[in-house]
Amino acid sequence: MAYSGVQVLYLRLGDDAQISIFDDLCQGVVAQVASVVSTREAKSAVAAQSLLATQSFKAVLIVDAGIAWPKNKPLQKQLASYGQQGGTILFCCLFSGFVRPPDMDSLWSVFGLLWKYGAYHRTTFYLSQRMKNVLGQDRASRLLREYSMKTNHLKNVPDESRVYVPLEQSQTQSAVFPPSSVDERQTPAALHKYGEGWLGFIGDVNNEQGTQLLLMAML
Repeated sequence: MAYSGVQVLYLRLGDDAQISIFDDLCQGVVAQVASVVSTREAKSAVAAQSLLATQSFKAVLIVDAGIAWPKNKPLQKQLASYGQQGGTILFCCLFSGFVRPPDMDSLWSVFGLLWKYGAYHRTTFYLSQRMKNVLGQDRASRLLREYSMKTNHLKNVPDESRVYVPLEQSQTQSAVFPPSSVDERQTPAALHKYGEGWLGFIGDVNNEQGTQLLLMAML
């Protein structure tokens, strides 16, 4: 059953290429979100700032890399305040695949986080046992116990905020290069308690089925 009123805001601040790719790649996610909650979208920083200032949202989904552009720092600060006051902010979909590493690192600093842009590769990840405490047993039970994804990782994420993790047996998966060990300290997905709210990140660049389940559980 859908919630009454507008509940989720999509931020789509990227260039035309990002907008087009999102429309092609992520319609399954959009449909799933729309099946349970009402939505709005903003395609400019001015529109996003106005909506955040005048309406209440259950969550903000940042689906491309436009938010990380230096010119959007005022909106970044407004989002940080929204999260601190109880909102949920999810960086997902095309965000990690299009953001420049220095822009990502600068963005996290606005939020007061030590997170950094990490490695880029595919491997098999495993659901952290800590997520039962973070998400609750019901939501955690909907997630895949393990799955393979090609992802941009985050570094410096606390253990309690890492949703999926590589294990000792995890190795890079490539049709071109031989397998190699991975950095077990990095994570493809994070959900971090942020003030009174939550800040989430999903680095998967291919919108895997397990990632769609994860996004819905984070809402």
